[in-house]
Amino acid sequence: MKRLAFVLAVAVAATAVFAVGTAAGAKSAKSTVTISSGNGNEFKGKVSSAQKACRANRKVTLYKKPYSYEEGEVEAVGTDKTDAAGNWTIEGAFIAGLYYARVANALVHVNGEPIRCNVDLSVTMRY
Repeated sequence: MKRLAFVLAVAVAATAVFAVGTAAGAKSAKSTVTISSGNGNEFKGKVSSAQKACRANRKVTLYKKPYSYEEGEVEAVGTDKTDAAGNWTIEGAFIAGLYYARVANALVHVNGEPIRCNVDLSVTMRY
């Protein structure tokens, strides 16, 4: 019984090491997130990448920064997942201010090969 437990433990450990090694050895793909429009109730933008799989189903977070003379911290004000073309929309009640978007890292598989879609920040703009 102890031998079976040992063999199972070694198998689980080997699987974990292989999974981490596979993700670490993944190719990287550059991603770019942009805000195309923003107003009091909606922000829209796009995630683009040369790797088509890095455009869809990416988490985008919209942040509001305080003006330099205001006290406060950067605040996440909304999130969305991109559609197949990389488009995202975040609705809400937004006040005028400085905003930027961030697309999170993602690990995708194309033809069985892992690809790491890189994080990106848009330019901060006043809306």
